[in-house]
Amino acid sequence: MRLRWTLDGHSRARLRAASLFAAFALSAGCAASVSPNRNDGGALDGDPNNPPGDAGRDVRFRDVPDPLPDAFREPPCPDGSTEGVRMYTCDPFTNRGCSAGTACYPFIEYPMGRCAREIYRAECVAAGSQPVGSPCEGSNACVAGSSCFATGAGTRCLRLCRIDGGEPRCPRGSVCEPTDLPDFGACD
Repeated sequence: MRLRWTLDGHSRARLRAASLFAAFALSAGCAASVSPNRNDGGALDGDPNNPPGDAGRDVRFRDVPDPLPDAFREPPCPDGSTEGVRMYTCDPFTNRGCSAGTACYPFIEYPMGRCAREIYRAECVAAGSQPVGSPCEGSNACVAGSSCFATGAGTRCLRLCRIDGGEPRCPRGSVCEPTDLPDFGACD
């Protein structure tokens, strides 16, 4: 069955009235035209090169630079590098470098200036108690070997994994997904 879009009687009458008004406006010379020239005259100004019915002075649109600047592109940083800096004091996969009662959690220290770099850190802090898969409110809320990530199901503790396929790997049925941290993935 094929669906068709139809107009009711009132819509047809409004559509007919609108088309009659547009035809009258064009025949009376009420429509403005757009041209790259700022003042090219028009048929009402006596210019025989423009078609009849031209409204005269054209709408100005060349007041913007040509070509338009890209509002979403920033100029490059002076040193040319945008790569973050890694400063790990422990290993989040093995907890190596941390004392008893603490765990190693990775995080990002975001830059304050435009050309400043992100700093990727991993530090020992008090170990969390939230198991993998449970809701969390911060990286150190999760048990060692996992961290808190924003997911489609809210923030959850997810097990850390290596993106390159090395150990630790994700358990069967889950995939090591990339994160904002370049050296760490999360099993989801």
